[in-house]
Amino acid sequence: MYHSFYLIRKDFILLRKLLMLLIPFFIFIAYSNYHSFSLFTVMPPMLLLISSCSMDTQQMTQRFLVNLPVRRQELVRAKYFSILPYALVGLAATAFTYLLIIMTGKEVTPHFWQEVGITIAIFPLLAMLYLPIHYWLGAKGAQVVNLVFMMIIMVGPNVIGSLLQWFPDLENWQSFGVKSSFIPYIVLGLAYVFLLSCSYLISLRIFEKKDL
Repeated sequence: MYHSFYLIRKDFILLRKLLMLLIPFFIFIAYSNYHSFSLFTVMPPMLLLISSCSMDTQQMTQRFLVNLPVRRQELVRAKYFSILPYALVGLAATAFTYLLIIMTGKEVTPHFWQEVGITIAIFPLLAMLYLPIHYWLGAKGAQVVNLVFMMIIMVGPNVIGSLLQWFPDLENWQSFGVKSSFIPYIVLGLAYVFLLSCSYLISLRIFEKKDL
């Protein structure tokens, strides 16, 4: 945990210039699509994760770190722990955009924060797919993988918005159909943790056997 904090801090230091460009860009895109801008909440955290992994590959950071008293397990763990602060960046940018939209007299959907919660929950799902592929392909397939996931990020909100228009009943899914019971939330939470754990173990196994 001690090393993970400094590894995440290292990523944010490397990403500080990207943050200065990404956040204004996100606010502009979200404000331009204020009717459904909650669907864009996943954009900042996923771009931060992709960029941090790309910088590690380009600058050969992992090769340098494994020669220090840092275990490979800690390197992989730090990437998974970074999901939380990246998600918080996305939530903070969304909250700022929300205030900007309200201050300019525009209206958002009644279930706005529920939509934001569901959208930001998609980010760890994308991360648990992206990280094992990143460790598996490494520098050789990084460009292709990054391009695919960036396309998902850019096209995803429009696809989700279209699905909600074509199938209005999908909007009821955000309430999980049973507001008086916590059982669906518990089941989903356990499944979430299980999938994240499996993804972490796969990434760790790949990275431990990899020749840097």
